[in-house]
Formats: sequence, structure tokens, C-alpha cells
Amino acid sequence: MYLIDYHTHSDNSSDGKNKIYDMCVKAIDSGLKEIAVTDHFEPSLGNEKYPFYDADRYFEEISSAESVFAKDIKLKRGVELGQPHIYPEYSEKLLEAHKYDYVLASAHKMSDNLDFGEITYNEHNTPYYCIRYLEELKALVSWNKFDCVGHLDLIKRYTSIYKIKANLIDYRDRLEEILRKIIQNGKGIEVNTSGLRQFAKACLPDLDIVSLYRQLGGEIITVGSDAHTAEDVGKGIREGIEMIEQAGFDYITVYVNRQPSMIKISRKASIGGYNKQYA
Repeated sequence: MYLIDYHTHSDNSSDGKNKIYDMCVKAIDSGLKEIAVTDHFEPSLGNEKYPFYDADRYFEEISSAESVFAKDIKLKRGVELGQPHIYPEYSEKLLEAHKYDYVLASAHKMSDNLDFGEITYNEHNTPYYCIRYLEELKALVSWNKFDCVGHLDLIKRYTSIYKIKANLIDYRDRLEEILRKIIQNGKGIEVNTSGLRQFAKACLPDLDIVSLYRQLGGEIITVGSDAHTAEDVGKGIREGIEMIEQAGFDYITVYVNRQPSMIKISRKASIGGYNKQYA
């Protein structure tokens, strides 16, 4: 099986703990063939420029690690944009100024700056916030200057802390509209395996949404651990890919210079080259 981790955070993220070098060491030890370091660019109200993220430092450290590990692993330059649809000016300037291989876009906050992780969820307010989250996803997808949507049912991560189930599949019409737009625009989704080691005990999204995405014609799909420490790099990746295959996918997606390529899923052997190209 060709193992990749396309969602990781080094200490170039405010909540990351380890150097890119250390992340690469763990990735190689875990048998990964590719790793994308997707540090946070996370604008918020009053902090729109998000100066914590130092792109020059990030690219220097990536290049340094690449000089050491190029023979052992493919190291991809990535970024996770938080709510870029709310702060498009700053997100777009970042993308124009730097050459990334892969751009992940996520909805962590609402337009009023409330973070979905800061809510006390209960049986009564969960449906309301599920709809709010879907509205943010719809706006994010309409922005359309990313490659994949991160942890598409992120709200499940937080409701599960309160033993509340948030099933976006219950809002099928809204969800289908978002997924169809992603497909129409030639973008993709990620399977985020962080939920397997958190309260949700499931991937974000899980088999139900990934299967629906496939049924609607979705083809572009990546997998990432959302590791914020070197220790978590690669965790759940094999399980995530197996779930992707169970949903009906024959390929996972990798990126070079923002261009997706498809690698066949195989349990028998790693596939060393790109099998299917997208224009």
C-alpha cells in the first residue's frame, strides 16, 4: 500500500510541537512514501494578517529537510488555510507569493469569529451548528482557490467530546450541494484520521460521507493524520486508505505544484509512480 500523510503540522504552526526534520524522521520510520507539511495560516477577526506564520522560514526548513531526506521520502510544500473565504485578501496574497504543492482549506471559525471548537454542544444546539458549519463549507467551496477541503465534517470532532452525535449526512441536500460543487470545480476532499485517536473514534469524514462523495462522482481524495507532533505522523493512515478503498475508490491523490495525480491503492505492493494524470 502506498502510504501518504497529507495533513501535518510542524512548529511553524502555533500549535505544532516539532521541527520539520523530526516529522520527516517519523514519516520514514512509519513507512510513508510522501508527507505534506501543511502548517496553519489561520486569519481571524483582528488578526487578519496572521503574522505568526512565517512562510520564508517554512520554505527554508522544507528545503533543508529535503536536502537530507530526498532519497527516502517525497516532501511536499503545503499549507492549511483556515476560513480563507472569510479573509480572501490575505489568503490569496500568500498563495500568489509562494509556490506550494498542495493547499488544504478548512472551516474552523464562523464569520462572526466563533470557533467551532469553542462551543458547548448539546442535543438542542447541535442541529443549529451543523447547519452553520455547512453554510461555512458552502462559502469555502465557492471560494475555490484550494486543492482539497480539510476534515469535511470537523464538527463531529467537537460534538463527540460531549457524547453528542453530529451526522452531516442527516442534512443530505445541503451536503450533496457542497460535494457536487467540489466535484464540479475539480477539487477534492481529505480523509482526516485524527478522529480515530480522539473522542469521535472515526475518520473525518467517515465511510458514509466518503461513499456519498464517490457515488456523486468524486475522484480526488487525500488522507492525512492532522499530526501536530512528530509522534502522530502517519497514525491511522493505513486505516484511512482502507476506508477510502471500501467506499469504492481505486486511487488516492497526491500533488506536485498544485497538480493532482492518482496513485493506485494496492495492498500487495507500493506503487512507485503516478498512474493517472489530471490536466
